Amino acid sequence: MKTLKLTLSKLPFEVMKTGEKIIEYRRPSKWIKSRLLGKKYDAVEFVNGYGKDKPRFIVRYCGFEVAEKKEVLEFSNGLVVNVETGDFKIYLGHFL
Repeated sequence: MKTLKLTLSKLPFEVMKTGEKIIEYRRPSKWIKSRLLGKKYDAVEFVNGYGKDKPRFIVRYCGFEVAEKKEVLEFSNGLVVNVETGDFKIYLGHFL
């Protein structure tokens, strides 16, 4: 299984683990472009912080697209995501 590994801080990790947030947004950096463009994945592994002992979960990878407009998203735990035009939208499926 080919897995994209991404690190999250506490607030995004919380709402993704509950399934409330099903799209991960990333700015179009050189690093994320190298992970997404021309690549195929089966899953995404999210880790809360760095290190082997940190909480993690794996979900199905459902592709990505580039955001065409700005928007502000608010979640139940207080997380606010400011999406910019050009950001990567990584679509997530069920937990594996």
